[in-house]
Amino acid sequence: TLLYILSQWREMARAFAGREARYGTLAVASVLVVLGILVALNYLAGRHNKRWDLTAAKQFTLSEQTRKVLQSLERPVRIKVFATSEDFARFRERLDEFTYASKQVAVEYIDAVKRPSLANQYKVESLGTVVIEYDGRVERVTSDAEQELVNGLVKAVQGRQHKVYFVQGHGERDVDGSDRPGYSTIKSALASDNYTVEKLVLPQQKEVPADASILVVAGPKTDFFPPEIDMLKKYLGRGGKILFLLDPPDRADAPELTGLTALVNEWGIEIGRNVVVDVSGMGQLFGTGAEVPVAAKYNQHAITEGFRLITAYPLARSVGAATGGTSGRFPQALVETSQSSWAEADIKTLTTSGQVARDVEKGGDKAGPVSLAAAVSAPAESAPAAAPTPAAAAKPEDPPKPETRIVVFGDSDFVANQWLGIPGNRDLFLNSVNWLAQQENMIAIRPRDPEDRRLTLTRDQQSRIFWPTVLIIPGLILLAGVQTWWRRR
Repeated sequence: TLLYILSQWREMARAFAGREARYGTLAVASVLVVLGILVALNYLAGRHNKRWDLTAAKQFTLSEQTRKVLQSLERPVRIKVFATSEDFARFRERLDEFTYASKQVAVEYIDAVKRPSLANQYKVESLGTVVIEYDGRVERVTSDAEQELVNGLVKAVQGRQHKVYFVQGHGERDVDGSDRPGYSTIKSALASDNYTVEKLVLPQQKEVPADASILVVAGPKTDFFPPEIDMLKKYLGRGGKILFLLDPPDRADAPELTGLTALVNEWGIEIGRNVVVDVSGMGQLFGTGAEVPVAAKYNQHAITEGFRLITAYPLARSVGAATGGTSGRFPQALVETSQSSWAEADIKTLTTSGQVARDVEKGGDKAGPVSLAAAVSAPAESAPAAAPTPAAAAKPEDPPKPETRIVVFGDSDFVANQWLGIPGNRDLFLNSVNWLAQQENMIAIRPRDPEDRRLTLTRDQQSRIFWPTVLIIPGLILLAGVQTWWRRR
């Protein structure tokens, strides 16, 4: 063939010089260009993931918290999904996002019906079980929900659960209470963040339990006894973490929490004997009055990093950071109310008549914006000595250096069951708990549940929609058709 082409090159040149040959060459070149574009697009699409989530709650997009956990992985994670082939799709929709977010994640889908021996090896008891392996540790999750999968991943990475004790005995919130003032919902949220929750009565203990990762003092009605205060001081001295949720006085003659206030003051956090009032009108968004300040401004801190949600605080007191700190401890204010708020010192008038007016000069009121929360940290003074660990055997998951941390909020209602519908209340509380536990990688906005988007109509509204859509508009279209038919006849 080559010899023929070389010998007849003039005839070949004349053939390709014709119009049909040129059109044919152009067509072939166009086809090749289109094929090249398709190959390039598929090559890029196979290596880059882009999705558009149009749901109002962004329920198909990984939350910031999940991305933080995945991006902090330093060792391979193997996820095995044991289900039937028909159920693989619902897991893929979520786990594919995991693999895109972190190169350390590898997912394998196993038909548990066809491979029962492998399912038995991993102790799979039911279909739809997700097995997470990390550094020799195994966790099992029986859900495709993002929060459950991340919780299982965190358990596998950490190898243990942090324990949160809610102090009882002074009228504090009931962590098991499912009524409106109860804390059962936030207890479930803590479990989703890999925490176990228990109650603690300090007078029944010689000291704070050694396995306490965090103590929560939520809304005490009476002050702590001196021996209890001493127990808290010793706990803080060895690197303890405490979250104080201290409500304002509910009446003018209510006794002050002197012991707790003095303890917090030692760490440079000032607690006011007042009630924060907000007349900006933001509270009307939730159907509340001026006694429920709403915050949308958060100072720079690890707890509030990237936090842009609204929070509300029913009957809160001011909590601020002492200027210049105290004894080398420098707290930071976290949450601030609007310019239209103030800290009302006349509690008697507020609780009896509900009518208040800002009087900064004579009445002792504190002009807004008012700080509602503060946090402080310092190296532990008497932390137990840790066993020496060879540098070669050190792991990224090794616990951080002991550090005392305290967070104080001037309200305990904001995380009660009845107020967790406010967009940011739950997340701000959980961010505070994670910061106290020195789990900064868990501080982020959590996955949102699908919103209830139903439309409730009155009978009159239903009638106004029914008649135009079912009779009037179709009737006009029918008349237009009849008119067109008659004109054509």
